[in-house]
Amino acid sequence: MNYTEIVNLALAYADREDPEVDENMDNFLRIVEARVNRKLQVQRMAIRTQITTQQGQEYYSLPADFGGLRDIEVRPVGAESGGRQTLKYMSPEQMNSYSGSSGTNIYYTIIANQLQIMNPQDNKTLEIVYYKYLTPLAISNPENWASIYTPDLYVFGLLVEISSFAKDAVAKDLWNQRFIATLDEITTDDEDTRWSGTALEIRLG
Repeated sequence: MNYTEIVNLALAYADREDPEVDENMDNFLRIVEARVNRKLQVQRMAIRTQITTQQGQEYYSLPADFGGLRDIEVRPVGAESGGRQTLKYMSPEQMNSYSGSSGTNIYYTIIANQLQIMNPQDNKTLEIVYYKYLTPLAISNPENWASIYTPDLYVFGLLVEISSFAKDAVAKDLWNQRFIATLDEITTDDEDTRWSGTALEIRLG
């Protein structure tokens, strides 16, 4: 479903003729998307990006739509497969007390929407897989992955906000239960998809 279809369906379910509700639909959408971004980290949100490291530099800016890290590796520039190394996580407090090492481990942490790495790497490629926030749904951007694959999430979320705006506590609780249940179903479906298939077998001899 697209922006117009989702908005119209939510208004049809709400069965309200209220100009103020119509005027605030985009604001309601932003609230729904904020709730989704805080709760969901599923495969459809995963995206890959690359950063080229600079000599002696510890801090690198994360993407504006960064919603959580899934994986981070470093490799030589231009190498697509060889020489990959997965970075190990340290808390900011551990990183503060870490004085560096001559060992092979490379550590990372996240502070104020910046990625800090230690030991600094010179002219390497950081390959980051992260969870991308929803691209806001609007007339100018009528679709995103959630509107296409899980439009009910948007519809139920909008009905929560419409009911809250109308001060209808009973309707709000009803739609909020369906919104939360849909979030849980999406998470469960994602977990099932990730771990489905035949288990790996190790053959000896």
